Amino acid sequence: MIELSEQIITVLMLGGVLTLVMTGFPIAFVIASVALIMGSILFGGDTTYHILYSRMYSMVLSYPFLAVPLFTFMGVILQMSGIVEELYTVLYETMRGLRGGLAIVTIVFGTILAACLGVITASVTMLTLIALGPMVTRGYDKSIASGSVVAAGTLGILIPPSIMLVVYAPQAGLSIGQMFMAAFTPGLILSGSYIAYVGIRCYLNPKLGPPISEEQESKESFLVRMIKLLKALLPPLLIIFSVLGTIFLGIAPPTEAAAMGSLAAVLLAVAYRKMTWDLAKRAALETLRVSSFVLLIAGICYAYVGVFMSAGCGDV
Repeated sequence: MIELSEQIITVLMLGGVLTLVMTGFPIAFVIASVALIMGSILFGGDTTYHILYSRMYSMVLSYPFLAVPLFTFMGVILQMSGIVEELYTVLYETMRGLRGGLAIVTIVFGTILAACLGVITASVTMLTLIALGPMVTRGYDKSIASGSVVAAGTLGILIPPSIMLVVYAPQAGLSIGQMFMAAFTPGLILSGSYIAYVGIRCYLNPKLGPPISEEQESKESFLVRMIKLLKALLPPLLIIFSVLGTIFLGIAPPTEAAAMGSLAAVLLAVAYRKMTWDLAKRAALETLRVSSFVLLIAGICYAYVGVFMSAGCGDV
């Protein structure tokens, strides 16, 4: 065992993670390696293994983490069933006469997806498949098109029900419900900032996001388009209310709200005749894969923090 100052330990542990991440190794293995090596140097093997084991075991028993697979399952069901894809088409028909309208619709749709899915991989994948091709085909600047997809897809990190917030809150000793409430408004502000940026850029330079020509304009009346929009908004609104509504109204805590969201997603898939045994199987396997990765990283990070705090670096 070697005695080192708290400042040096902090530099070595944080610097080790940053350095090894740039080598391309998976983040879970990087954090685990740094925690194991530094713990062995500072405390010896037996003590380090006890710290790592006890921290990971306590995290496994943490009730709030049950929300991770539930939110993941909800998002996967919505993604694979294609229930919310119609909303993108309706939004586009409503705003396609606007400069940069397709990019703005992509951001709006991404914001709604963030509040429904909670898994950014699902959001980015869906937006890439649905939105990127049409924008490029209609002459949108590639930086605007790809930037809109990436920016909108990653809003799920901040906008509830974010898996990241579910993982972060227990480790920080905070309430998941309070984290959801605190993150909701900044997420909408960020989305609004993206929309304003795209709108201003395309207004000043229409070539970046040309509006649709008059020949291609929909002949449907405004009332018909609004009815179609409200109909397409119904599924995501039900999902949002089943999760965030139950939390914000105090009906259920986040873990139970995640179960409500999963149930609502399944019922919507059944109602829209999208639910099949094959879909259920694929959704279950994808939920298992994503949840395993998320919880593995969370557990290793929790163990890493245990070594860091045991070394007395909490006040550095």
